[in-house]
Amino acid sequence: MNEGFILSNKIRKAVFVEIASGEKRLERIAKKQHLIERAVKNAAEELQKHGIIEEGEDGYKLTDEGIKLYAKMKGREEL
Repeated sequence: MNEGFILSNKIRKAVFVEIASGEKRLERIAKKQHLIERAVKNAAEELQKHGIIEEGEDGYKLTDEGIKLYAKMKGREEL
């Protein structure tokens, strides 16, 4: 279910992939992906609500569930 949730929206997918790749700041994700910062923040909030990412002291990172999803999706070459 969460795979479809991520892949069904290009902004959620971009945020997920960037965070999985080690980026921790939403502002940098928005700039790098040429996206509106508010849209990136909304996508991050949605991913948080689904337990895929979490915000820590130094920025965003994948949860254990997010790590599992990333490995699964990368193995299928969906990303």
